[in-house]
Amino acid sequence: ANGAGKSTLMKVLAGANPDYTGEVTLNGEVVELRNPSAAKRLGIQIVYQEVDTALIPTLSVAENVMLNDTVMNTKGKPVIHWAKMRRSAQEVLSRLNIRNINVRTLVQNLSLAQKQMVLIARAIQCECNFLILDEPTSSLTQNEVEALFRIVEDLKAEGVSIVYISHKMDEILRISDEVTIMRDGQYIGTWLSKELTTDFIITKMVG
Repeated sequence: ANGAGKSTLMKVLAGANPDYTGEVTLNGEVVELRNPSAAKRLGIQIVYQEVDTALIPTLSVAENVMLNDTVMNTKGKPVIHWAKMRRSAQEVLSRLNIRNINVRTLVQNLSLAQKQMVLIARAIQCECNFLILDEPTSSLTQNEVEALFRIVEDLKAEGVSIVYISHKMDEILRISDEVTIMRDGQYIGTWLSKELTTDFIITKMVG
């Protein structure tokens, strides 16, 4: 439920909450996630619920998809190879089977669902072992939700682990392999989703 602490925990994993206490372990090793760069080096990417704050509206789709690469890998040379950028962005969108977005379009002219796809494309353009989706369907139509689910399934098939935050029961039971429930900032438990019912989940959510 709202206030359970799930988004705050995801910000810790994404390196956006550097003052956390306790330990985060990856493959049995303690890792420090004190900034977003540390998370990205470990292949942890996040798509926040507020997509407009993560995109630059006056730049093109290609520029937004390749933003991390442009900022971090220019090696001090202020030169952009535009054709290569557009080609690379198109390759990422094609990998996600996204056909309805032109890489030259300004992001400000996209729908909310398309902006979300651009953010997912940016995330997997880098090394991505863990993709965090923070309530991604909160403002999507049913057709847009289905498109997102297809992308999630394709990424799972490639070996990307998805952390999917939602309190929509039908989505949780349909798309997840395991369900972890939090309440008031506390870990309640983790279960195989095929063993769960909506009533059980709600009981654990509200106590």
